[in-house]
Amino acid sequence: MKPRGLKLWKPLAMILKQMTYRAKCQSLTEEIGKTNSKLIGLEEEHRKTIDMLKQENEKKIHDLEMQVSCALHKQASDQVMINQLQQELAVHENHTMMITSNFEKHAADLQSKYESEIQELKYCLLAEQEEKYKLQLELKNAENELQVIKKQQEKQQRDSISLHHVETLKQKIMKLRKENESLKRQFTSSKFDHT
Repeated sequence: MKPRGLKLWKPLAMILKQMTYRAKCQSLTEEIGKTNSKLIGLEEEHRKTIDMLKQENEKKIHDLEMQVSCALHKQASDQVMINQLQQELAVHENHTMMITSNFEKHAADLQSKYESEIQELKYCLLAEQEEKYKLQLELKNAENELQVIKKQQEKQQRDSISLHHVETLKQKIMKLRKENESLKRQFTSSKFDHT
């Protein structure tokens, strides 16, 4: 037969054990409550953080979309400008090519014309030089002929003077002869009168 004190101890031990369990459960419940409160706080904070990050991300996405839209609009505008500039450049290049072609053609025509004129002027210069040489030769010949004519004129002048002098002398001689004849007649007449 077991002692009576042992029988009482078991229920007490169980009661103490239950009380200990209850105390532990109460403590764990409080800890769980605190933990739940902390968790709820953390979840709320996490939700707020996520909401804030969402808003920031949405704002960033909106800003990026606006930037992309502006960039696309600018790209389209730039492309239009590039196309317009390319068209203007093509027109300018065509105009430049046409001007260059016309200039080269005009330059070639002018060069051909000037070369032809220069060649013609060379021919004219040669002809003028030949004509000048002929004129110089003719002038030399004319000067020589003039010298000869001058000499002839001087001789003719001298001969003319001599002829004039001879003619004068002839006239004087004739006059003297006439006077002599007259004197002879007078002398003869005078002679007859004295006889």
